[in-house]
Amino acid sequence: MDRAVPLSRATRTSVMLRADIFRLNRTGAESHRVTNISETGLCIVQAEALEVGSAVVVAIGQIAPVAADVVWVRGGLAGLRFHKPIDVAQARLRRSAGDVVTPPAAGWLAELNDPYAK
Repeated sequence: MDRAVPLSRATRTSVMLRADIFRLNRTGAESHRVTNISETGLCIVQAEALEVGSAVVVAIGQIAPVAADVVWVRGGLAGLRFHKPIDVAQARLRRSAGDVVTPPAAGWLAELNDPYAK
């Protein structure tokens, strides 16, 4: 999944999924409904608090948490673009019962909530 796919060409699939979004300076995740998804991004509902240009971490389905940028916010929706393409089939799979989503603990993703990081 390392090939680059332009956002305008990615095939979007309408879905009824939930994604957990980790944001800068926030503890824990916020749960959002996903309306559509592609290998390069997704659209979430109830996203008024997100800001265009901010970096977030998305946990959805059975893929590892992935970094994304907020590309647009309007009408209660937000478009997020993944830093790397994802496997949509894995993202559509349900997590196992009892799975707990935790914020990233290594690499630059872990520093997303570090108040001293630039």
